[in-house]
Amino acid sequence: MKAMKYLTIDTTTKITALSLAENGKLVSEGFLHTGKTHSERLIPMLDQLLNAADWKLEELDFIGVVRGPGSFTGIRIGMATALGLAQVLNIPLVGITSLDTLAWAGKNRPEETVVILDARKNEYYYARYRWQEKKILIAGPQAITPANLLQELRVAKQRYFFVGDAVPGAQEFLMRELGDQAIIPAEYEYLPRGAYATCETWEKWLEGEVSPSTHLLEPFYIRLSEAEVNYRKKNLAKLEQRI
Repeated sequence: MKAMKYLTIDTTTKITALSLAENGKLVSEGFLHTGKTHSERLIPMLDQLLNAADWKLEELDFIGVVRGPGSFTGIRIGMATALGLAQVLNIPLVGITSLDTLAWAGKNRPEETVVILDARKNEYYYARYRWQEKKILIAGPQAITPANLLQELRVAKQRYFFVGDAVPGAQEFLMRELGDQAIIPAEYEYLPRGAYATCETWEKWLEGEVSPSTHLLEPFYIRLSEAEVNYRKKNLAKLEQRI
């Protein structure tokens, strides 16, 4: 197989996570968890990674981008950057989800992997996986309240390996309610990383889930943004007035 070089971009949470990889093997990755916005740090981080790896943008064969769920603004920044680069370089895109990507944190674990991302409004974006030769989706993706998540996990009666940016805020709750059923890894394991996106992107590439740079990938939101909800309410009210 020809050596395939690719970039991955994940800006679906507060973390900017990038990676450079070749044929599924991680070459370098960038991780920033600071107060700056994705738009301020994404391109400078990409430049640093390319320089460190001694790669040029023109060498890339495709780009993997995490398309959600997560921060609506973050999703748009990541996808717009990926699309812009792909169009300039005339290379294809591979769209992946944040939940599937984070599931790679539990690849070598015997427990089920539970991904929870901060969805605000007292909800998580949630999916649950079991690893065999490949990852198997057991539940989700969906938006779920902590109480409903707890009910679902208690029914299954498994041990769970928790990952995702909602883990810090949920840790005390999970440990109290689930006891030794809940396994909370170190921060560097449960937060988004370029290494996870490297694996998920390569898997999708091999499966042929590729989009030409001229086609727009669809964001994966799970639920509507606040702006979209308000817009629909406003237009529904106008329609009702006319009726």
